[in-house]
Amino acid sequence: MSNKQALRLLTSYINMPKFPACNVPVAFVAKVMKKDATFIRAGIEQGWLPIGYAKPSAKTGKMSYYISPKLLWEVTGILYEPEKEGCDE
Repeated sequence: MSNKQALRLLTSYINMPKFPACNVPVAFVAKVMKKDATFIRAGIEQGWLPIGYAKPSAKTGKMSYYISPKLLWEVTGILYEPEKEGCDE
């Protein structure tokens, strides 16, 4: 790791916002990234958008998505503020 990378990492942790304890909706991420929700889901499933994970339901086989507020901020710079979006912490 170069000095420049280390400095950027330290600076980001000093200025790190408080993250909510709730899931970020796929629809929110799609809206702020100006992409379709299918694009966001595909990125999470295939691993090229490392902001959360997808897990199939044991009963139905339908995929469930978890998007981490912290990973979303670290990877994209998008800060999810649930009080503005209607998420109960």
